[in-house]
Amino acid sequence: MIQLDALPKFYSAVMDHRDVEKEINRLLKCNLEKKYTFSKKDKTGVLKYAQKNFFSILFLSIYRALDISKQRRGFYGQINHCLRGLVTGTDNLLDNEYKEMLPLAFPESAIRFKSVMHILLFDRFLFQIVERGVGEGLISRDDVDKVHKGLFEALVPIGAEESQEEGGITEILTPREILSSVHMYKGGKLLCLSFVAPKILEPEKADALERAEKGIYSIGMALQIIDDLTDFYEDIRDKNHNYLVSSIYHQGTEAEKEVLAAILQDSTDRGPIETLFENSTRRVMKQAIGEALQGFDILNKTGYWLSRRNAYKLIRYLFKLRGVENLLPFFPEENEHDTVLGDYSTNSSGALTELITHG
Repeated sequence: MIQLDALPKFYSAVMDHRDVEKEINRLLKCNLEKKYTFSKKDKTGVLKYAQKNFFSILFLSIYRALDISKQRRGFYGQINHCLRGLVTGTDNLLDNEYKEMLPLAFPESAIRFKSVMHILLFDRFLFQIVERGVGEGLISRDDVDKVHKGLFEALVPIGAEESQEEGGITEILTPREILSSVHMYKGGKLLCLSFVAPKILEPEKADALERAEKGIYSIGMALQIIDDLTDFYEDIRDKNHNYLVSSIYHQGTEAEKEVLAAILQDSTDRGPIETLFENSTRRVMKQAIGEALQGFDILNKTGYWLSRRNAYKLIRYLFKLRGVENLLPFFPEENEHDTVLGDYSTNSSGALTELITHG
């Protein structure tokens, strides 16, 4: 497990995030009649709460490590929560599913309408949070348009990438192409949304924020690759890009390629990926873990308190929390990983200054 001296720092960020959610719930009551919401008492324990909101809490803990004031941390955390709500609502519509972030008392089956309400409400919350920030002296009136413009410009390329997959893909890109044209948006740049407002409002911390953003980018890329391992069959059925599919198709053994060809033909679930594609699963795991560790190394150099050893333990622990313990036998040893992704994942698309979360 993570050393005990690290836990209080996580715990403080967990408490910061609970404060963020309290403010969002207050805004919900101010914006929507009571009859359209329901009371929801949060009885979630600290560990489960941290699991559910891991990246939101991680961002808050990074702000704290960079000596950003408590008021500003809360301000950025609220903005991040709104962005998470906008992205979740949009994903719900695109994927025909419903992940709830607001306790809306509409019919259980009305998942599309509730998702639209998520988008409408979180957009209103975002505007109100920024306006209140002006009144509290957290942001100048001159910076309001800069923040809204920066956030919108950051969200659009992420959505544009999603739009390319909406009708289904027609070719299997190479692993390098997936990283540079797909995962850099839905993985890396998605998490970098958390640095848009701080980079505008904390110019004296520009260098540290740039480095921290680069670390988060690597962690986001790793997360998306790991998601591709768990979504392998789903992505094939939905005709979405998938890094493991690409890795097998372009770099796998002949036996793996034959099995993949059969699955692509009829989209049938033929068993665990770690059994069917052992070599490629192991290779992709090494790359993903290497990229994640590289991200935490970069954060550590900015003053973030998590050591490489504890980062390694944390990543393993997250695998258990996410219900993918079946992949732990493929988890590389602490010093056995491949950082090949880092050679081009942050550079192939241009300058890092173009970077733009959900727990």
